[in-house]
Amino acid sequence: MKIKYIISLSLLLSIIYSNNLKTENFQQDKLLENEFRHTYANPFEPISFTAEGLNYFFESIYNQTWYGQDFLPNNFTHMIQFLKFGKKNNQKLEFFKSVIKLFGNKIKSTTYVNPYALIELLEQMPKLIKHYFIIPEANIFENNKKLITDLLFSSFRSQFSFFKKSPNKFLNNLSVGILEALNKQSGLIDKRVTIENIRQSLIRMLELYIGKLVWDPKEHKKIWKLFYAINKNVEKLAEKNIITDLDSLDDLFWSLIHRFCFFIELAAQDLPINFYKKFRNKIAASDLFMFEIAEQEQSIKTKESHLMHALFEGEAKARAYKTGIVLRG
Repeated sequence: MKIKYIISLSLLLSIIYSNNLKTENFQQDKLLENEFRHTYANPFEPISFTAEGLNYFFESIYNQTWYGQDFLPNNFTHMIQFLKFGKKNNQKLEFFKSVIKLFGNKIKSTTYVNPYALIELLEQMPKLIKHYFIIPEANIFENNKKLITDLLFSSFRSQFSFFKKSPNKFLNNLSVGILEALNKQSGLIDKRVTIENIRQSLIRMLELYIGKLVWDPKEHKKIWKLFYAINKNVEKLAEKNIITDLDSLDDLFWSLIHRFCFFIELAAQDLPINFYKKFRNKIAASDLFMFEIAEQEQSIKTKESHLMHALFEGEAKARAYKTGIVLRG
């Protein structure tokens, strides 16, 4: 059960969909579950996080061609299971980074990502990964200033006689003590740097997933709901301080805009004409933060204008197709 589409390299792009793009929770589709169970190792069985269980998952499921082609694009249940395991067992940042890499590399082999699957992943992400991005609030400079002051005070108070007798040796010992204390403090700085590296890895992963989204024209009444849900769940990552940089958030929104416009370009004639007007009305009435972020330069076309333009062009193609007119370019 999958989307099948062919994208040519010429201007005559076309898209072919199967009749059964996932419209309900993939994991609850019993017919599909039976199909996989009878043909392959059953990917619906929970992963056993033991050496034997992980070896079975990688060899019998993850490494199989069908996993990247048919299963993973429609279902991120295994990634969610890894994230749940990481949270439950207090795994460190390195574990989270390995999960991003594990499924990011596999999704590179897929031709599409199902919006239902991505929404399910995004909905669960904040509660499963927020703890990786929490560090003690601290002012490094103020802490270091207080640290040095305390060391100076305690050293002079307890070793003043030694200072008068051997000032050079006293100061050398004091310098060593200060350096050792500052080295311990540097762990907080290192953690901040590591968290920022992981944050960027997560953003790249989301860019990759969003860049493969495909919606089903047969579900045209649900497309706005899916588009809106993806937006809102990306917003939540910012609200939970998982994404902290406005530019990174804006980049993700632009990725979604461009991918959706690409979908409109390919599927324009497969969508009913009334879809376009309804979608434009939804945009105009929406509360999406993506439309509130100022563009990099005033002269750059806004995300809303970019999307509206694609919808108007899509509608023109749909009308032309239904009247038998061929539009070029």
